[in-house]
Amino acid sequence: MTSTHPTLILLHGLGATGQVWDPLVEAAAWSGRILSPDLPGHGSSSWADTYSFGSMATEVAACLESDEEYVVLGHSMGGAVGGALASGFFGRPPLAVGMVGVKLIWTEEELVKLPEVAAKPVRIFESRNGAAEWFLKLSGLFGVVEITSSIVERGIRETSEGWQVCQDPKSVLVVEGSAPFAEVLGGLLAPVFMSMGENDPLVSLEDHADMPTGVPHVFESLGHNAMVEDPSVVWDWFARVAGLT
Repeated sequence: MTSTHPTLILLHGLGATGQVWDPLVEAAAWSGRILSPDLPGHGSSSWADTYSFGSMATEVAACLESDEEYVVLGHSMGGAVGGALASGFFGRPPLAVGMVGVKLIWTEEELVKLPEVAAKPVRIFESRNGAAEWFLKLSGLFGVVEITSSIVERGIRETSEGWQVCQDPKSVLVVEGSAPFAEVLGGLLAPVFMSMGENDPLVSLEDHADMPTGVPHVFESLGHNAMVEDPSVVWDWFARVAGLT
């Protein structure tokens, strides 16, 4: 393996699964190895007692060989996990990290509400469509893809009680205990490239003002899940900044 064809690791955001990257994988036609795992507490992965960016990075690093060269493209929560990998605490750091739509600023009001959300029981639905719609809302994909999309497949499941999403409600606590992003993004062992959708309601240019990564790239007319809305545009940006072309 050479740095021109490193392993491509794609990390999804809160509420989603690795399948959210399917459109970008198709657009990229990457000839190297591709990993798009379901992070802990999501999709086909096991639920945990607690969640953190570091514990998720540990799970991702376990999928790699010790000498494997790789790059990371992470969306929202997945971008933060990519930052943890770039710290070098979990083995060989990536060659580059691209972040799409990472929520950098959390207000006290938002943080206070997280335990309330985490304590809510898993919602049960009578039909697949009800669970699929809830999954799309939790992942920020509602109105972006249809409930019949294959992206929904690993995000929901049928149980003896009915249909439910495959996200552990406690996974929203992943942000608790994390250092401020201005601190996290400083001193990493890999270059980090930030980006955001122009219409992303969770991220703003002002949020990046105090970040060591500088001004983010803005995808015009796109929202929070830019890599689903226009995968070719997002891939072209990442391939360029990460030196993959």
